[in-house]
Amino acid sequence: MARGTPGSKRTHTVSVRLSNAERERWDAARQESGRRELGAWVRAVVEDVLDDQGDGAAPGTERGPAPLDPVTQATYDELCRIGANLNQLVRYTHQDAALHPAVEQALFDVGNAALALRGIEAMRPTDPE
Repeated sequence: MARGTPGSKRTHTVSVRLSNAERERWDAARQESGRRELGAWVRAVVEDVLDDQGDGAAPGTERGPAPLDPVTQATYDELCRIGANLNQLVRYTHQDAALHPAVEQALFDVGNAALALRGIEAMRPTDPE
């Protein structure tokens, strides 16, 4: 049985890293499709998505996160405060040639501000073991 498209040779490789959960979902979907090889299934799924994009829209654009509401003044002020703090921490890091101890908290602040914009509960730093 011939595989692939006669007269064309595939010479490019694309690799993707998956978590265990992602691999299990992909493999279950592949099994449902009746395909034996995960790579062939991925190719078929991508080609189907591209074929459905006849209107010129970029693949996957309709599945992105919902647009954000306009940023409030309070959110803008908080992001400015965090940005100023990060600027100072970078300056101290360069000046002292060492990572300032407040960097981790600043990174959590930035991440939590981004989560808050999406209406997601803030993360808490993990305690050192």
